[in-house]
Amino acid sequence: MKRTMRQRFMAAALAGVLAASVAGCGSSDGGDTKVSDVRTYDVEKYVTLGAYDGMDVTVEGKFDVTDEDVATYIDNMLTYYPTYEDTDKKTVESGDCVNIDYEGKKDGVAFDGGTAQGYVLEIGSNTFIDGFEDGLIGVNVGDTVDLDLTFPEDYQSEDLAGAAVVFTVKVNKIVKKLNTTYEELTNDFVASNLNYDTVDALYNETKSYLEKSNEENRTVAERSAVLDKLIENSTVAIPDGLLDQKVDQYIQQFTAQNCTGDTTLADYLTSNYNMSEDDFKTTITNEMQSNLDDELVLEALAKAEGETLDEQGFADYIASAMQSGGYKTEEELYAAYDSDYQDGKSYLEHRYLLTTALTNLVDKCNITYTGVDATAAE
Repeated sequence: MKRTMRQRFMAAALAGVLAASVAGCGSSDGGDTKVSDVRTYDVEKYVTLGAYDGMDVTVEGKFDVTDEDVATYIDNMLTYYPTYEDTDKKTVESGDCVNIDYEGKKDGVAFDGGTAQGYVLEIGSNTFIDGFEDGLIGVNVGDTVDLDLTFPEDYQSEDLAGAAVVFTVKVNKIVKKLNTTYEELTNDFVASNLNYDTVDALYNETKSYLEKSNEENRTVAERSAVLDKLIENSTVAIPDGLLDQKVDQYIQQFTAQNCTGDTTLADYLTSNYNMSEDDFKTTITNEMQSNLDDELVLEALAKAEGETLDEQGFADYIASAMQSGGYKTEEELYAAYDSDYQDGKSYLEHRYLLTTALTNLVDKCNITYTGVDATAAE
């Protein structure tokens, strides 16, 4: 199974701690043995690289941006910016879009977030709490009604959860939702609704965004395919004890982050993912094994190619990591990646060398693109 198709469970449930666990975060509680105890090895004893210069690699993906792509993206965007026209309809029915003013009160006092003017609500969309939309069916334009309602017990606001409230609602008018498409756009429309001066300005910025996004996706797809091919051509063995240490450390971190109070790991996994501890450990083990295969083969490649740390390149790498991670200082970033490579800076230097080795290898490969969007088959 290709690394690009790893289980979504890992991406969704464990993204918050995966980076630290792969780094072997030394701050984890539970156990005195560190991963660094099994980190001393000669990578050439565990990895035999196959021929890698000029590898033929196929990349699944569609990375060119066409006029159709731009139009489709804008059409999708327009669904989030609906426009409406007034109608002569007088009585609210299910499915209508109604322009309303409303004020919600609990114990006679208006509560935060419960008041709006000129809000357009589609009756039957279940946007509001039970009874609100049904309570407007049959109301005439211009009329005001009081709706005696109760918030759900599990409502996100503790102050309103399970609370009895009264919404006073005035129906201003019944409107028709317009499904505007890219082909129908005018300069006046985009200026009034989308903050662009012209349709061409909207098109050009959208195309630029898609081109940048596709180029980033191309880079990721190329690196993934080249790394898969490199591993396919090589033999990799994981040093004794390293995989077990990584898995144990990850589980310790995951437990500390998610299992508070009396909640056990088994309880958390069952309630959130319907997964047993054994299944969880199997998932982590498979993921860690793939990560270590990647790391070891790239370590061997970096050593074979004599990769060295470029100070300016590393500084740019750190700046990018700080921006994407929201870190204010380098020290804060390094602390987040404190690891079995002595410290966070050493770990990130190591990752930078591996990234550099992979990037340089991509440049040496003969890459063929399928022209098929790889996500379409998922």
